[in-house]
Amino acid sequence: MTVISFSIGAPFAYGDMGAGADIGTGMDVLDAALLIAQEVPGGVPALAQRMGVSANTLQHKLNPNNATHHLTLKEAMALQQVSGRPYVLHAMAAGLDYICHRSRPDDAQGDPLEAFMRVQQSMGELTAAAADALRDGGDVSKNEKRRVEHFANEAMASIAHLVSTVAARVPQRGEG
Repeated sequence: MTVISFSIGAPFAYGDMGAGADIGTGMDVLDAALLIAQEVPGGVPALAQRMGVSANTLQHKLNPNNATHHLTLKEAMALQQVSGRPYVLHAMAAGLDYICHRSRPDDAQGDPLEAFMRVQQSMGELTAAAADALRDGGDVSKNEKRRVEHFANEAMASIAHLVSTVAARVPQRGEG
């Protein structure tokens, strides 16, 4: 069995992420890249320095009206890595009718009972977040929605780790 996951370090969990909070709703990938530059403290110069590229060139590549300079896939990846904002990834996924969620390392370390316990814990946190959001029957705030999404992502990651832990215990051919 092959398990594929994307790991994206995020400095936030489900709190208010500003204008980029709804990237998954179909934002254009170039607009998503520009939004990263607008949200990062220090803007394009700070990003360029951390990426090891010319600020002037990066500014041209992020300018939606510039037809001569284009952001490469490697640059888009670096932009997201140094900023901690996976907006281009989410815009690409939404454009292809997919979703992305953060994956975290398997903290069960191969212990099947620990992996199972972590699934149950994450499901409890997801249930509590959903109950809090839906309790009054009225509108749900963006923060409540992000909280539910966060715990849903955590539950999906813990379920994937449980499946991997179980799969690792299946005997190979000739072993039994």
